[in-house]
Amino acid sequence: MNENLKRNMKGLIAALVTFFGLALGAKWNFFVAALLSVGVYGGIYLVSKPKLMIGNTEIEALENAEEIQQIYLKLTEDKKQLEKSASTIEDKEIKAKALELAQITNDIEFYLENNPREISKSRHFLDYYVSTAKTIVNNYNDLKRANVSSDKFYEIKEKTNQSLDLLNKIFAKQRDSYHQDKINQLEVESDLLEQTIKLGGDVK
Repeated sequence: MNENLKRNMKGLIAALVTFFGLALGAKWNFFVAALLSVGVYGGIYLVSKPKLMIGNTEIEALENAEEIQQIYLKLTEDKKQLEKSASTIEDKEIKAKALELAQITNDIEFYLENNPREISKSRHFLDYYVSTAKTIVNNYNDLKRANVSSDKFYEIKEKTNQSLDLLNKIFAKQRDSYHQDKINQLEVESDLLEQTIKLGGDVK
C-alpha cells in the first residue's frame, strides 16, 4: 500500500467514525455531522503527509523540494548500482578504477545529504556524469559476460580504462569543489603561519 493510499484510508476511517459518532451517537444534524466529517478527513490527510527528507534534513522549505528529493534518490540508486557492478569486475586495474569512482560518488552523496541546497546546482553532474559512469561500468561487465572476441574486448577494455581515468578526474574535481572555501581558508592560514614563523624566528 503506497503512502498516498494510506493517508486516504486514515482520513476516510476518521471521517466515518466522526460522522456516525455525531449523527447516530450524539444525534447531531445530518448535514452538520457530514460537514465536520469532511473537515476531519481533510485534516487527517494533511497531518499524515510524510515530510520531505534527505537523510536527517527536512527540505520542505526548499524551492522544488520534491524534485530535489527525486534527484538525490536517483543518485543513491546509481551509486549502489555502480558499487555493485564495480565489485564484480575481474580485471584488477579496471576494478580498482571503478571502485575509486564509486568511493568518490559516495563522498559526493554524503556531502549532498548534509547540504541538500547544493543538489540543484549539481543537477547536470548528477544527471549526466553519474549516470554515464554507471552505464560504462555496466556495459563493460555485460560485454565481458557476452564473450565477445578477444580483439574487440581488448578495444573495449582500453576505452573503458580511458573513460574511467577521465571520470575519476571529473568526479574528484566535483567533490573538491564542494570544499573549495575550506581549502582556500586552510591555504591562507598555512601561508600566514609560515610568514609568522619566518618573522618570529624558529619555534622553540
